[in-house]
Parts: sequence; structure tokens; C-alpha cells
Amino acid sequence: MNFNDIIPLMQTHLDFHTSPDVLGIGSNFSKENFQTALKMGGLDSITVFAKCHHSMCYYPTKVGKMHPHLDFDLTGAMIDAAHEIGVRAPVYITAGWSHYDGEIHPEWRSVSKNGSYTTHENMPVEGEKDAFKPNYSWYMMCLNDGEYANHIYEITEEVCSRYKELDGLFYDICFMEEACYCDSCKAGMHDMGLNPESEADAKKYLIIKRKAFMTKCTEILRKYHPEATIFFNSGGADPYKPDFHDYSTHFEMEDLPTSEGDYNKLPLRARYFANSGKKYIGMTGKFHLAWGEFGGFKPKEALKFEVATMALYGAGASIGDHMHPDGEMELETYKNIGYAYDYLKKIAPFCYDGEQVCQIGLYLSADAEANSGVSNILLENQMDYGIINDNDFDKYKVVIIPDGVVLDSDGKDALNSYIANGGRLVLMADSLVENNNFQIDFGMNYKGPSEFDCDYLLLKEKKDNIPDAPMLCLVPGHKTEVVRGEVFAEFITPYFNRTYAKFFGHKNTPHNKTAEPMPAIVRNGNVVYISHSLAKAYLRHGSVFHKRYFMYALNLVYDKPDFEISGLGAEGRCTLIDQKQNNRFCINMVYAAPVKRGEATIIEDIIPIYNIGIKFRTDRKIKKIYLGLTGAELPFSSDNGVVSFTVPELECHTTVVLEY
Repeated sequence: MNFNDIIPLMQTHLDFHTSPDVLGIGSNFSKENFQTALKMGGLDSITVFAKCHHSMCYYPTKVGKMHPHLDFDLTGAMIDAAHEIGVRAPVYITAGWSHYDGEIHPEWRSVSKNGSYTTHENMPVEGEKDAFKPNYSWYMMCLNDGEYANHIYEITEEVCSRYKELDGLFYDICFMEEACYCDSCKAGMHDMGLNPESEADAKKYLIIKRKAFMTKCTEILRKYHPEATIFFNSGGADPYKPDFHDYSTHFEMEDLPTSEGDYNKLPLRARYFANSGKKYIGMTGKFHLAWGEFGGFKPKEALKFEVATMALYGAGASIGDHMHPDGEMELETYKNIGYAYDYLKKIAPFCYDGEQVCQIGLYLSADAEANSGVSNILLENQMDYGIINDNDFDKYKVVIIPDGVVLDSDGKDALNSYIANGGRLVLMADSLVENNNFQIDFGMNYKGPSEFDCDYLLLKEKKDNIPDAPMLCLVPGHKTEVVRGEVFAEFITPYFNRTYAKFFGHKNTPHNKTAEPMPAIVRNGNVVYISHSLAKAYLRHGSVFHKRYFMYALNLVYDKPDFEISGLGAEGRCTLIDQKQNNRFCINMVYAAPVKRGEATIIEDIIPIYNIGIKFRTDRKIKKIYLGLTGAELPFSSDNGVVSFTVPELECHTTVVLEY
């Protein structure tokens, strides 16, 4: 079964975490209202709920607890209503958070190494009766194949046997903790010859048991519904948790960019999962601040921008909602969702079913900050990139390796071969450092991290967009020795670190003009080394000059990119795909300017921008260039394989088609 054939583009994830203290559950539910909402939203799938974080079930159950104030099968009613109008309805089952279960079965809870019960971000789950309860304050349950896992298996079996037309299962809160030290887990570790006192062994045990949990859930589902989808959320679509990726039929990349991430979070994950061979979906919400927020709304233009950005990176879309306890769907929400999805339908032919065209490869580090920093800099310069898997360096003209990467022997061989064959490399800080030496020979010796808390960058040549003066870097550089190569920038250390024993002024100690400068940016042939983690510095501190230093270094080996764009600004995003089956390239661009307002990052104003210049080097003979949605042709010129043209206007999103 190819599950890619049944993963829809336009989805809603419908939460229903409903307190047992509320009466009249589902009292206003009607098939007509439910179907009206789905039609208004233009949905082809809606994830409905069987068991919520309160541990309440919304169908007649023999193994769980049906909500005490529900008197009919709400789960089944939603499935039937959706199916009647041709909409899929996968079913939601909570896994890691379950409040009532945790209350009556404290032995089912997950336990931290210090012996306390595990909670999300150490939030208190219990407190004084009338005290405010923090958001997302739930009991964390142990899924490591013990009694609670057996309970979830029984819920799964009940749901799968009850509903004869089950489209899929969505398990939530599956990988929030890294280890559990409950009595059952410690006994299990001993049985496997693992040491519960070892953090590494406890993490290893959790991975083993989570795989067993996912395998068992899938076996139950397949027994009844061989073609149903399955997804394990809360880490199941995390690039840094690859152990769990094989067990889902697709990926749903949860993100609420207004408050739980940002608008740069999606592209990195989308580029990672584009290599998975499975479909991947961007998840956002109609909410303003938090999942499950009642009465929170985004402007419809913000939702349009978010789903257009998902499409830009080849992802389908899922927009989260939370149903009122009485079961009535809020139609205002689905009017906004429908506005966004109506646009997605129009642009879908130009966004999917194509091959990404890019020349930059990013090798992911275990350091998420370093990766995100590089990604943000590239995105803000409209330089699309791919993620390097299995040492496939040869796919790219230039490879970027952030700090913290150590290659295995196969990786070293592949990288050396890539460089020998003319490949271009940018590495930084302690990337490719093993046993205090660089793993490859590019004319430099590694001397170790700086002993200072900051230092000062200085370019050796004058550039209009970079200060001609020592510039503060709060992420200090690494010390190196240049054997072969040209130094393009240096860094200067301060007089001393800021301590109680010695300090200078309000903040940082100034640079010591008598100190010997250290190499900061060095090029040797096709390799450029940056002594600082400029990407991490930019991510943390936001200095535009750190970004410009990084781009200066990149341009030393990537001075003639195949795709160049001007006039899109730092917040514009652009991708290029080749739809060979249609003999055309499609360029998609979005532009909005998220701003921080209070505790949220919001998009309010969608401002048009004009006269975006594009140059594209291609060996294909371009016959025609036009705007995808209007068909309006754009004049262009072609000179030695470089196609040049101007996009007159962009408002939120536009797509340009280049036929060959």
C-alpha cells in the first residue's frame, strides 16, 4: 500500500479535551452543522477524537471511561458525517497525557530520575484547590510497554473493531520525555541487562520500548484496517528523533508559529522530511496563543500565508481547531480555514509533484541551534537548500557543515572525494573536529575553543554593508593555525573575561588592540572555514552583520549561484521546482512580515512588494514565462543560459511558471 496516495492536502485537526465537570457534552452536535463546517473549510480530512487528555472517551467504551455527560457515540457520529460527504476522518487517541488515568493509577505515571512524577516542562499538576492551574499541566504517563501501554492497546483494539471504516489513527504525546524511571521501567532495564542509574541506558530503554509500543499499535490497526494511516505525534516529526520515523505512514509537523516556534521553523523540517519518501504535512492552528485555546483567532490572511508557505516547501496542510463541549462547530473558524484552503487549491498544481531545484546542501548537526541559524540565514537570502542524507554531497554545488558535526569514516571518504572533484565546502567553529584535530585536510590546524567570553570580528577588505571596525561577537571563535590558505577576516580577543574579579563597564570588555589577531574566515581552494558559529550567533542575538559575515564567507566559494533573486526582502521566501512531466519550472514566493506583539508573533498586514528581479541559469530553452494564477505573460531575456525577468507584484504569494 502506498500511503502517499491517500494523504490529503487540506486537513483540520479537531481537538476535544473536555473536562468531566462540564455538562451537556455533544448536546448541540448535529450532522448538518458538522458537515457545513467541513464544506465551508474545504476539507478533505478531519482528525476526530476517541480519547482526550482528560482521559475521557467519546464513544461507548468497555475499557476506558466514557465522558459522564455524553449519552451517544460522538466519535462515530463525526466519522459517519464526514464519510457521508467524502471527507476522511482519522481518529485521535491521547497517549502520553491522560489526567483521570493518572489520578486513579499513579503507578501508570512516568517517573523522573529524582523519583518525582514527570510533567511537561516540570509544571505542577497538583496544587491548592483554588490556585490557578498552569497551561499544559497534565500527568505524563509511561508508555514503555507496561500496564498503561496495555490500556492504550485495549483502547486501540476497541476503536479499530468498533468502526468498520476507520481511515487512520493519530496518537498524541508519544515522545515528550527521554527516559522513565518508574518501577516497571527499572525492572525492565534490569531484565535487559541495562543499568537504571545510567542516563544513557534509560534513554536506550525508552527508545526500545517506544518502538515496541508503535509496533504493537500498528499491528492492532493492521489486523482490522490494512490500509489505514497511522501517525505518532509529539516528536514523531522531529528531525532530531530519527529512531521513531519508520513507524508512521506520513509526517505531521506540529507548529503554532505565533507562540510555539516561529515562521522559520517549518522549512528546515520540511526539507528534512522531503527526503523520507513519505508525504509530510505542516500543522498550524486557528489559535492565537496555544493549542486548544477557545476564542483565539488568527486573521484569515495569516492562515493563507501559512498554508501557502507549507505548499512552498511541498507540505500538505493541517489547521488545528478545538470543538466546544456542546459539539457545535464554530463556523467562523471554518470560514477562515476555507479562505486559506480555497487559495491552496488554486496554487497546488504549481507547488507539488515536482523535483526541488537547489545547489546548497545542509549537513544537519546534532546542535539544533546551529542548524536553525544556518537555515534562517539562507531563507532570508532566498537561498533554498536541501538536507544531506547518506553522505550524498555530490548532489550539491556547495555544502554547509554547521558546528558540532563529526563524520564517520564513510562520511570522511565521501566528503574528501566531493572536494577533490571540485565540490565547495563551508564549515565553521568545531565542525569536523575529532580528537582535537580536523577530520579532513584543508590547510588548517585546530587549536581549540577560545578561552574568552566574546571577541571582535574584523574583515580585512572593506565592504559597504559590513562595518570597517572590530565587531562584537558574543559567540567566540575557535583558535586555528593556517598552513595553506588566504585569511579574509580575523578576530581580536578582549583584554579579559568579564568576572567578579575583573570587569569592564556595563557589559563586555573591549578588544585588546595589542593582542595577536586570530584567523576568522579562511579560504583554501574550494573550502572556506569560519572560526565562529556565526549561525548560532545570529539565531541568538540577531545582528544583521553576523548574517552578512556568513554570506560573505559563503560567497567566497559560491559567487555565481544558479538562481538569484532581488527585491524580496529578508522576510520573503522562494523555492523552485522542476515539473518534468509538464515541461516546466515553477517558482513560488511568499512575503509577509511577522512582528512581535506582546507574547505572540503575528501576521497582520500583508503588504504588496513590487519589481522582484530573478536570474536563473539553466540548460533548458525557456519558451514562455507567465504567472501561474492569472496566465499573464512576463517578458524575459536569455543570455548564455541565464534567463532574466521581473515579477511586477507579489501580495502574500505568487507563482511563476517557466515553460521549456
